[in-house]
Amino acid sequence: MGRLFLLVALACAAAPAARGNPAEGDPRPPYAVRAALERLPPQRPGTVDLYAIVVGGDAQEVFRREAETVRRVLDERLGTAGRSLAMINDITLPEPEVTLNSLGYALRAVAKRMDLEEDVLLLHLTSHGLRDGEFSLRHPATPLYALTPLYLRSLLDEAGVRNRVVIVSSCFSGNFVGPLSTGDTMVLTAASADRPSYGCSSDAQMTDFSRALYLKALSRTRSLREAAVQTLELVREDEKARGFTPSMPQLRSGSAIDERLRLIERQLERR
Repeated sequence: MGRLFLLVALACAAAPAARGNPAEGDPRPPYAVRAALERLPPQRPGTVDLYAIVVGGDAQEVFRREAETVRRVLDERLGTAGRSLAMINDITLPEPEVTLNSLGYALRAVAKRMDLEEDVLLLHLTSHGLRDGEFSLRHPATPLYALTPLYLRSLLDEAGVRNRVVIVSSCFSGNFVGPLSTGDTMVLTAASADRPSYGCSSDAQMTDFSRALYLKALSRTRSLREAAVQTLELVREDEKARGFTPSMPQLRSGSAIDERLRLIERQLERR
């Protein structure tokens, strides 16, 4: 009897550990995210498909609005319709959609739909950024760990996503450039590693950087590379006119991902 009691006690003690740290999020994301992932179609042989995951990491309303707008523009301008999803830490939802675990889950699920040699994943992240380079994940239901550049790199590598575009709209987001840069990666950030970005007030439609990229630059071109270059100048001009300290958005892109994006651009021109 004593031995049986000991075994039961040990099992009960181990149960919380098996569930992991709550700040990392549940191993499986909420049903709505899982259902959206299951609806994503597989890649099309002979076509360079662009898949998109749009992440609103903070429960502040502006990030929900931005995530929804970014997904719509990507679907309309870059052909991601049916191959995109938004994950949002909406304050009205009972649990967070975006955690370290749910982001990893989503990346792995999308990777299974892709041709990892041929297709491209675009990951747009919007939230508050911290001075130490972390990307804030926040929801009133539970405290959450922030996302660091190196952790994001590990999630992408673990999922096997080779061809990738990572766009980070947050203060101090330039910290993501170095850790994420490869020949197969484009990294575009709203600010340098030591500068804030602008436009995250609760009444804003979206951040200033994302407005420049998605509502201005991408309305003029379907080339993501060209739109990224235009965005650097649009942000610089806007901040100068308003007397803001320059946020100095950053762009780094490898030759291999540039070629993938040119193939997508040519496909869009034939539509």
